[in-house]
Amino acid sequence: MRRKYSATLAVAVVCLLSGCADDPRPWEDISGSRVRDLTNEEVVEIEQAEQKLIKACMTSEGLPYWEFPVPSIDERKSGNYVIESVRWAEAYGYGREFEKLGEKIRTSHRTIIYQNKLPKEGRVSYTRALDGDYRDRMTVKLPGKLGTVETPRGGCTNEARARLYGDAEIWYTTRRTVESALPLYAQALKQDERFTKALRQWADCMTRAGRPYDSPDDLRQKRAAAVEMMPDAEADAFDRKLAVTEATCAVESSLGKVIRDLENEYRTRTLKPFSEQWDTYRKMRLHALRQAQDAPS
Repeated sequence: MRRKYSATLAVAVVCLLSGCADDPRPWEDISGSRVRDLTNEEVVEIEQAEQKLIKACMTSEGLPYWEFPVPSIDERKSGNYVIESVRWAEAYGYGREFEKLGEKIRTSHRTIIYQNKLPKEGRVSYTRALDGDYRDRMTVKLPGKLGTVETPRGGCTNEARARLYGDAEIWYTTRRTVESALPLYAQALKQDERFTKALRQWADCMTRAGRPYDSPDDLRQKRAAAVEMMPDAEADAFDRKLAVTEATCAVESSLGKVIRDLENEYRTRTLKPFSEQWDTYRKMRLHALRQAQDAPS
């Protein structure tokens, strides 16, 4: 299959010939006063733009691609440590419908079906066009003793990310470095007296409500065992009732707010040796948001 001469490669060649290594990166024009985290709504916007760019790239390669649905704002809340929205709990319980949606996408999305129907050689070529060549990988050494991670270079996915973030490899390296910080401080956060106090208040509230769980982790483990053999309708009703109680107690104890505040504090402290990567991470995400907003709909 003839590969097109990508814009990313063209820029790399020009830089090698003319020495543009000292030129500012496209995300560096975002001043420090404007650097901030993104909202979930903004992350959705970027991911939707990424899907459109991947589709355009695959089309230019003469290959079909059907965009994958981007998780909604509500779906992104299903993995939180504690449910703290009564509205969300009433609507989704513990997110069983999102689990079913994920399984449906994995088994019946048109892009996946198309790939699976290809002969072996065609499937390899399609995967290489989409995700890059696994024989040529980007490797990142993670902080602490977390080891290394790697992903292929090239492919339409990386081309889309280069368009959005400014550089696919720098984005991958920076993102994996920053997002690997949680395991480095999770245990210390859970031992912080501000967390343990809020957790005790949450557990006391749950006990008063007839749901004696020591923690959200304890609740989820026992809830999973309880709904395992229930019919779907019964499990959904059980989930919603329990989730509403959890959310009510999270609000009363301020457990969710305490966790968010502590996460910001511990993340900042943990990433202090990686302040350059943290700054780049946030700038690149803001640059991607600007690119997504400027892209034709």
